[in-house]
Amino acid sequence: MKIMIAGEGGQGAQVLAKIIADAAYKQKYNISYIPHYGVEMRMGVSFAYLILDKKTIYFPKFQKADLLIIMTKREIEIPKKFIEKTTRVINALELNKYLKSKNLSNKPLNMLTLGIIIKELNTSEFRLDAKMIIKEIENALGKNKDMLKDNLEAFNLGLVLESEMYLKSLSNIEKSFLKPVEKNDSVKSHTIYPEHCKGCGLCVEVCPVTALSWSKTNINYISRPIPDVDINKCIACMNCQNICPDVAIKVIKKK
Repeated sequence: MKIMIAGEGGQGAQVLAKIIADAAYKQKYNISYIPHYGVEMRMGVSFAYLILDKKTIYFPKFQKADLLIIMTKREIEIPKKFIEKTTRVINALELNKYLKSKNLSNKPLNMLTLGIIIKELNTSEFRLDAKMIIKEIENALGKNKDMLKDNLEAFNLGLVLESEMYLKSLSNIEKSFLKPVEKNDSVKSHTIYPEHCKGCGLCVEVCPVTALSWSKTNINYISRPIPDVDINKCIACMNCQNICPDVAIKVIKKK
């Protein structure tokens, strides 16, 4: 069974892959797990390549996937190349809406997706025990009890989610575009670009007048909150612009 997972750094794609690999190993499968990401492990594109086999795995790479999981629209053409006629594609791009309907945040999207993967695997010869997966989730995420509760709830929801919710075509997917968030007054303008903001929080920390806080409505490209500016507090010192590693903030003094 060849599995490819495509996500964003910070979504937990690698955590998801490692949980599967550890559980499969404990069930006596031969496994190969190769993480792949760029220089930015957080908010950069993150791929995971997994092989589960009852026989010896002689080569860890593959060109076509039996199971392809899509959690990001960025670089969508790369995972599309791994699709063949028999590939089952799990399209998780809109499952954040389902989580919201269950009063959950977007953070346990990877665990919802993990539940779906186990559901799909268990229709094949490569069956993984859900109880063992839960133990691996507890090992990986058990330090925060509230977070663990949400993650386990999301995982269990994935195990029973109707296939029409995630077996959706990738043919019409286009890169999303999030509009810049701009605020102005008579002497300055402050703009944040959600398409680039990774939500690292450096700008919030360096603001000398606490003009920046986390937005309750505006999100970045993986549906995480971005900073929001109180334009009346902002003194246009440009600390936020200067420290932003992703050029996601622009401050202009009008006078």
